Amino acid sequence: MGIKDEMQEKAQQAKQKMQGKQDAARQRGQSEQEQLRQRAEQARQQGQQSFDDIQDDLDDRT
Repeated sequence: MGIKDEMQEKAQQAKQKMQGKQDAARQRGQSEQEQLRQRAEQARQQGQQSFDDIQDDLDDRT
């Protein structure tokens, strides 16, 4: 195996390692986005529930 072949092999390994890190980062980003979406949905539901409770209390008073 010549020096050129060794360098090409090392370059290929580095490229694969970089691709693996990028894929892992992309998956982490998607997971974090999903968690944020879920938290936002929960907050929206809690806000709606609070609003509904207040509206029910007001309706009971009238």
